Amino acid sequence: MKTNRTLNNAFPIVAAALGNNLGVKVIVGGEDARTNGDTIQIPAYDGDDPDYRDVAWGYLAHEAGHVRFTDMECFRQASQVPIRKAILNVLEDVRIERQLAEMYPGTRLTIEKTIRKMIDQGDFAMQPPNAHPAAVLDSFLLFHLRTRELGQTALSDLADEAERLLEERFPTGAVTRLFGLLSEVPRLGSTRDCLILTDRILRMIEEELAKAEEEVEKPPRGESGTGGAPDNTQADPGKTDSPTGDPDEIAQPKADAPVGDSDQNAPADVPNGPADAAPAGDSHPATDGNGVSPASVPSDGKADDSVRVLRAVLSARAEDVGRDLFECARKTLSLTTSQASNLVLPAADEPPENPENGRALLDKTVLESTRIRSKLQGLVQASRLKRPALKSLGRKISGNRLHRLATGDPRVFEQRLPQTAPNTAVHVLLDRSPSMRNTVVHQRRIDIAWVACVALALALEGIPGVNPAITAFPGHEGRADSVYRVMDHGQRVRQRAPYLGFETDGGTPLAQGLWYAASRVLACREPRKVILVLTDGKPDSEAAVRDILDRCTASGIEVVGIGLGITVGHLFERSISILEIQELRERLFELSRDLLIAA
Repeated sequence: MKTNRTLNNAFPIVAAALGNNLGVKVIVGGEDARTNGDTIQIPAYDGDDPDYRDVAWGYLAHEAGHVRFTDMECFRQASQVPIRKAILNVLEDVRIERQLAEMYPGTRLTIEKTIRKMIDQGDFAMQPPNAHPAAVLDSFLLFHLRTRELGQTALSDLADEAERLLEERFPTGAVTRLFGLLSEVPRLGSTRDCLILTDRILRMIEEELAKAEEEVEKPPRGESGTGGAPDNTQADPGKTDSPTGDPDEIAQPKADAPVGDSDQNAPADVPNGPADAAPAGDSHPATDGNGVSPASVPSDGKADDSVRVLRAVLSARAEDVGRDLFECARKTLSLTTSQASNLVLPAADEPPENPENGRALLDKTVLESTRIRSKLQGLVQASRLKRPALKSLGRKISGNRLHRLATGDPRVFEQRLPQTAPNTAVHVLLDRSPSMRNTVVHQRRIDIAWVACVALALALEGIPGVNPAITAFPGHEGRADSVYRVMDHGQRVRQRAPYLGFETDGGTPLAQGLWYAASRVLACREPRKVILVLTDGKPDSEAAVRDILDRCTASGIEVVGIGLGITVGHLFERSISILEIQELRERLFELSRDLLIAA
C-alpha cells in the first residue's frame, strides 16, 4: 500500500472535506466502515489505490444521504421482518440518493462509479435460476429501480435479466400489480412513505397468495366448470395498490387484509407490516435441508408453484434475501489490522453550552485582545506602506524630487510595489486534557489557555486578511475520535461566546486534534496556513504527533507550539512558552507579530 506522506489529496483529508461539503460528520479511523445514523466512519486507509478511494467516496456519499434524509426510528420498525426490511431498504436507498443528487449533483457520478467498481470486482451478478424467491424479488427491485429511477446504466443488463427471472418465477398477477405499485416510487418523499409502499407490496403478495391457495383448493371440475372460473392472474382494478388508489387507504391497511400482528412499539402513524410473514398454518421452511428454495422445486401445477413462491417470499429469513449493495461496499472497505493505519481524523461536535461562563471569559479577555490588536494593526499597516522607489520611467512624478533633473538625474518617477494583506488562516488548537488542570503560579493551565485562545481569536479576527478558528480536543465525552468545534473559520468570537470556557476531560489525543486542524486550514482559501497548539506537551502518542507534524511541514502548514508552564520544544520545531499569566499579553503579541509581519 503506497502511503501519501503529505496532506495534499491524502485519503483522510479528502474524506473530511467530502463530509464537510455534504453536511455530515466523518471519522477516519479503525478497520471498518460504519454509520450510527449521525456520524460516518471510514477505515484508517493511508494509501493511494484509486479503486479503494472510488468505493469509499461512493459509500460516504450514500451514507451521507441516510444521515441527512432517513428517519432511523421509522427504519427500525421494519427490521424485525427480513423481507420487509429488504424492500424498504431498496426503496429508501433510491429515494435518498435521488434527493442527495438534487442538492449535490456530483454525488450521482460518485455513486455510479462505486457501483461500476463493485460490478467489475464481481460483487454483483444475476441470481441463479433456482435462487430463493425473496432474493429474486429483491434483486429485481434493486436493479430495476436503480436503473429506471437513478439512471445507473451500469446495472441495465442486470435489470433486464432480473425482470425476466421475476416473470418466470412469480405469478403474472403479482408481477403486474408490482409494476403498478412501483410507478409510485418517484413520488416518495420520506422514509415513512417508503415504509407504507413496502407494506402495500407485502399486502399485495399476501392477497395473491390467498388467490393461488384458493385456486389450488378448488375441487377438479370439468372443462365447462373451468371455463367460468375467474382469471386470478390479473390485477383487480379495484385494489388500492394501483397508482390511482384512494390515498386514505395508502397509510391504513385494509380491515380484511391478512397482515400480521401490530408492533407494540411502533408509533401510531407508522403502518405495521406482517409480523408473522408466513400465513397461519404454514410449516414450510424457507429452504430445505440442501439449501435449495422450496419454491424452486417443480410441482404439478402452476397454481401450486405460485403458492410455493409467494409463501417463500413471506417466510424468507435474512440469509434468503439478496445482498445489500452498500453492505457489500462496506465489506470491500474493511481493512486487516496490518493494512489499517493508526491515524484517526476525528469528527467535530458542538461543545457544551454555558452562556454565563462564556460571556464572563469574553469580558475578561476583551481588554487584553484590544491592546494586542491595536499594536498588530499598526504593524500590519506600516508593513504595507513602504516608501515608494524612484525610477527614471513611470506615470507619477514625485513633486519634491524634481530638483534632480537639474543635476541630470532622471529618477523622479514614483513606483510603488503592491503589498497584500497577511492572507492567513490561523487555527488555534486547545488541549483540554485532565493534566491541564495543573497550576502555573496559582492559575490552572486550562484557564490560561482559554484566555490565550480567546485573546488571540479576538485580536486576529479584526485584522484584514486573517481568518481564525478555535478547536478543543478531546471532544464529546473525552473521546479521541471527537473534537469540539468552538469557532469555525468564518465565524466570530462573540457569536460563539456561549461555547467558551468549558472544563477538561479524556486524554491527550494531540495527533487527532492536529489531523482535524490540518483538514480545516487546507479547506480555507487563504494561501498561508498556520496551526497554533496550546498544550502542556504530554500527548498520548508522540510518534503519531511527529508523523502528522512531518506531513504538515511537507504540505506547507506552519505549526507553532505554545507551552503553558512548560517548554514544548521537544515536540515542535517552532514554539514559545508562557510561564506566568503576566507574560501572556507580550508573548501573544510577539507570536502574532512574527506570524503576520515576518512572513
